[in-house]
Amino acid sequence: MKALQYAQNVSDLFALPEGYLRVKELMDSDTAGLDEVADVILLDPVLTSKLLKLANSAIYSLPYQVESVSKALLVLGKTQVYNLVLSIGIASACSKVDTSAIDLERFWEQSINAALIAKYLAQCCEVKPTDRFYVAGLLHNIGELAVLQNDAGQAYSCQEYNAEQRPWQLQQTTLGFTYADCGAELLHLWHLPDSIVEPVALQHSTRFDQKNKAQLIIYLAVRLALANQHPEMYSTKQLVDPFVLELLNLTQPDIIRAIDFCNTEGLFILSVLNPRISTIY
Repeated sequence: MKALQYAQNVSDLFALPEGYLRVKELMDSDTAGLDEVADVILLDPVLTSKLLKLANSAIYSLPYQVESVSKALLVLGKTQVYNLVLSIGIASACSKVDTSAIDLERFWEQSINAALIAKYLAQCCEVKPTDRFYVAGLLHNIGELAVLQNDAGQAYSCQEYNAEQRPWQLQQTTLGFTYADCGAELLHLWHLPDSIVEPVALQHSTRFDQKNKAQLIIYLAVRLALANQHPEMYSTKQLVDPFVLELLNLTQPDIIRAIDFCNTEGLFILSVLNPRISTIY
């Protein structure tokens, strides 16, 4: 099967919660007010709780406490709240999948690390809005869950990467496509904006274009997250083309600070988005 077929086979199973779909509908509307959006979010207590926890996290470093959904919408704006709701909704949708064949802890840690690093790098590069980079980083490997649901054996085999064969190289050899390819197809089926889907699709491309900073940032975030996950296997120098740092005008201290940020905040975000994993610690 091709990447699109794998994605189509799981699109119904990976259905986003009804509350998210209603929020998206209101966000896309030119007439809906913030109060209407807040009312829909408040109908889901779990969504409300997680949204407020994330709004008060170091992702935003707000100087005061956000105590209500209405205040979160006022302070963060509709776009940032939408992206947080999207992240929570997708984590909820993915929780329905039987993940016994893969290392679920590794999957979520790497996804969240890539999200935090991507957002931090976007801030360094002054590319706005930075939240879309957080979402793209979080979803960069969503194709793994689609493949897992279709063929657990192949997903298990794709975990067996090593220092000589990087994850996306093993995926290409095993499946004929990468998780990035499959994930991008799934995100298209979810009608996510191109500003999120495109950098996910291009995360392994080495055709670097200074004008496409979104691709460069996600390329870099994915590799830094992988090196951070497997320091015994990979170094950042092995995985990252220095030309990308030059194109983004980033320095080695910027990279170190981005990794430190994800290491500091990753466990908290993990506990919010996927509490069944955080109980491991």
